[in-house]
Amino acid sequence: MLKQVVREELLHNLLEGGQCRDLIRMSENAFRRLCEILQTVGGLRRTQRMSVKEHVARFLHIVSNDLQTRFTSWMYRRSRSTTSRCFHRVLRSIIAIEGLYIQQPTGDVVPREIQESRRFYPFFKDCIGAIDGTHVRVHVPNRDALRYRGRKGYPTINVLAAYTFDLKFTYVLTGWEGTASDSRIIKNAFTRNDKLLIPSDGGLPHTNKLMAPYRGVRYHLKEYSMRGPQNSKELFNLRHASLRNTIERAFGVLKRRFPIIRSTTEPFYSCETQSAIFLACCILHNCLLDEDRDINLEDEVMQEILNGPQEQDRRNSTETYEVIMIKQEASGSEKELVKWSEIMDYAYIQAMIKQQETDNRVNGSFTPTAYAQMVEELNTKHQMDITKSHLKNRYKTLKKYFSQWYDLFRGISMSKFSWNSSTQLIEAKEEVWDNLIKSKHEVASLRTKKIAYFDEMLVLFARDRASGAHAETAKERNARLNKNENIQVETIKEVDDMLDNNEIHLENEYVDLDDNIQDVIPPPFSQEQSSCAKKCKSKKRKFEDDEEEEDINSKIMKSVDNVAGAIREGNIIFDRAYPQEYTGEEIYRELELVGLEPHELPRALNFLATNQAKARTLFSCPHQIRMGVLKDMMGALVCGFRFAS
Repeated sequence: MLKQVVREELLHNLLEGGQCRDLIRMSENAFRRLCEILQTVGGLRRTQRMSVKEHVARFLHIVSNDLQTRFTSWMYRRSRSTTSRCFHRVLRSIIAIEGLYIQQPTGDVVPREIQESRRFYPFFKDCIGAIDGTHVRVHVPNRDALRYRGRKGYPTINVLAAYTFDLKFTYVLTGWEGTASDSRIIKNAFTRNDKLLIPSDGGLPHTNKLMAPYRGVRYHLKEYSMRGPQNSKELFNLRHASLRNTIERAFGVLKRRFPIIRSTTEPFYSCETQSAIFLACCILHNCLLDEDRDINLEDEVMQEILNGPQEQDRRNSTETYEVIMIKQEASGSEKELVKWSEIMDYAYIQAMIKQQETDNRVNGSFTPTAYAQMVEELNTKHQMDITKSHLKNRYKTLKKYFSQWYDLFRGISMSKFSWNSSTQLIEAKEEVWDNLIKSKHEVASLRTKKIAYFDEMLVLFARDRASGAHAETAKERNARLNKNENIQVETIKEVDDMLDNNEIHLENEYVDLDDNIQDVIPPPFSQEQSSCAKKCKSKKRKFEDDEEEEDINSKIMKSVDNVAGAIREGNIIFDRAYPQEYTGEEIYRELELVGLEPHELPRALNFLATNQAKARTLFSCPHQIRMGVLKDMMGALVCGFRFAS
């Protein structure tokens, strides 16, 4: 009762206390409208103990204030498991309404922001929006951290987003590892099931899809504050930056409204959940632009951008570089370039593999001890003159070289391809190459191009290469979850096959438990009614216990029998697929029990070690007949000596 009163008071203060925008980043009317949409379109349903409004309010409290589950659970007087299930139900419901709010432009209408500005029209009349990426911190296992640890220094995902000039998201692709480059993600976005669409009839000057600024020319708005553009290229970059400023504003508003995706501390959720949270925040952002646009927040973000530190950062970076160069020249420590040969590369690759096998590579990075040992080994054994810095630079070069090949073959079964160490070519049958080239034209040049030590570099670099295996848009996520719901499997093998083919993903499924228990205030009972009710309840419970006990016991015994049968069948299948292999020590111990003479043991040991099938047959027999079986196997007379009789 007291907990329910607390929850009702929280919701009342939220909707009637005038602090709704401060607490959940939207007005009271927008909150009610959002609840209505999630209920009618998103499929969000109230439970017997929790209303839709409480569901949505708890979710918004978490994403709008970056709160932990434990704090939200205490605030609403709920268990952590209930809060977690509530959060994921609302998260999925929000992503389910992506079709209402994330829509790609068709290009048949000139954006109002361009059409009404003489600075942009008609020069940018064919532009439909802007595109850029941002990094969001995630929590990943240590074994995967290197793939996600990009330029930020901590694990992140690289999110690609496209916007219209009124700050609305039109395309969002999340889940790519933080080490993936923007260009690689853009290429992937053009080839996905839910692909980034750009109308082909636009007259873009640089390419038929994307318009980029001039390189090596002033670009940021801050750089033009003291001195205006001096030529046509600078003028174009200034106008381009003014339009592209939409991206900075959109990201700024999004992260100011939902700090859960802005935080640089390690998040509480898994990488997949954090990706879904970003998608949900983008959908809510678009929804609020229609229902409850916050002009004050947009103005604050715009002011931050105009007063941003771009120029100061660039100046500091330049000054730091000059200081470093001056110190290097003064101390005479500037390193000489090393020209690497194939023999040197092979020696270095073998040294890295050796260090990796001795566990001197932690989370994808070689330890200082590993580098010290590699420097000593290469300089002494191979007469090189290199330092730790040379090894680190060459490591980056080899990894980049390998990645160019590896990315082209990603997503293709490599069982039909093999690397020939003699020709240094990746080889396959003619029809295999032809089919691959039809799907990926850029692979054609690799058919006759040599690559040295591909197998060795596969061992070193393949695991650390960003794959984008978990990247998806909101539309793709909805399709995957709906597909998983309709999949019916009966055996573990079927599940394994689907996982191998990326047809399904294993996720935590949150089901209703305690929040489905009806919370009803009972009418007051008299003492007589209460006593009668207790007796009836006791009799009913005793009857149910007597009736159900036998049924439960039988079900348990039946389940135990089924499990035991499955284990026996599995052991038989395992033994057939993976027959036991005896070691020399195991064979020797068994032969001692047979009773052979010391001079007979070596020949019998060698015979059984090279005939594992006969060893399994012999040792499966009872001890009292093993001597006779061994005689029949080897013959009574073997190499000049007789078995003891």
